[in-house]
Amino acid sequence: MMNSPYIFVLALCLSGLGIRVIYEELKKAGKIDPQNKLTFAVAVMGMSLFLPSWALLGLLDPWRVDPPAVINWLGILMVIAGALLAVSGLIALRGVENIDHLVTGGLFRYLRHPMYTGFILWILGWIVLNGALMSLIPAAVSIACILYWARLEEAVLVTAYGDEYRAYLKKTRL
Repeated sequence: MMNSPYIFVLALCLSGLGIRVIYEELKKAGKIDPQNKLTFAVAVMGMSLFLPSWALLGLLDPWRVDPPAVINWLGILMVIAGALLAVSGLIALRGVENIDHLVTGGLFRYLRHPMYTGFILWILGWIVLNGALMSLIPAAVSIACILYWARLEEAVLVTAYGDEYRAYLKKTRL
């Protein structure tokens, strides 16, 4: 049986994802201005709800199993690698929105979306580390959202940078 704290935190997590998805959809439709600071603050609020609530989900998961030590270490490595990728991507971009230049060096030489890849690794690593079986469902939803955001971003970049970005797509992974 699911407990109330887990359901509450799950609702926060999904609300954060929902805010970000709505932001991205409105941006794609041209109905909001991503340059507007209030609009951007709403998107940040969505991620600010999502990230810490995701961390709590693993700890509150009602279907937790106790993984063997080697699996625990794998989870720790995935969480650390994910966090390092996300932070390194953020530093290389020098921002999270309204980037006015194409970044193709450093980590971006190999990965188009180190921040998104980092989030995915962190999400999966946190499940592995905590043996959080119920959280596999919101993890799948979260990863699907992240992959969707990456595709939206790529469409914008193809429009902005054309053949240069198409060539970059062929040389890199997500």
